[in-house]
Amino acid sequence: MTRRPTGRPRTALFVATLLGAAALVLSGCSAGAVTQTDTTISSVQGTEASVGQVLLRNVTLDSGSQVVVPAGASVTLRGTIINQALQDDQLVSVSTPYASQVRAEGFTTVLGNSATDIVGAQPGPVGPPSPTQPNGSMRITLAGVSQVLHAGPTYPVTFTFARAGTVTVPVFLTTSGEVPAS
Repeated sequence: MTRRPTGRPRTALFVATLLGAAALVLSGCSAGAVTQTDTTISSVQGTEASVGQVLLRNVTLDSGSQVVVPAGASVTLRGTIINQALQDDQLVSVSTPYASQVRAEGFTTVLGNSATDIVGAQPGPVGPPSPTQPNGSMRITLAGVSQVLHAGPTYPVTFTFARAGTVTVPVFLTTSGEVPAS
């Protein structure tokens, strides 16, 4: 008389294979706190946004060598405005609840398929493109700051363009001065 197999060796083999596969899959998920990207620093220096065909790149509050901006003082914006449209666009206004007045000086037209630099605290003239300055440049100053501004938090700044529309950007303070350890 012959005995029939009970199926237990096959079941045990199947379960062992399934557990082994699950262990391999789950071991890839246990990266934990120490990963290969935990020390990667973003190459973006500021905030990015877009509205219509206009892109805002690397927008920050540029305090120059000041570590903090005291209430009542002024601070400038830094970044680049890129117009991907074929038509020119105009920066109509800039506003923020953190300043009583915002002044834009220089070349506030962003030429079609071109860029305009927001120069920040960098000294020197601003204006339209030239042979030595391929992009136009402008300075945007936030005057009468309503509270102390410092590195860390973001502050909303709203840009309004004639064609592209309005976009609010959360910007943070950058400084060339040494920030004290806390």
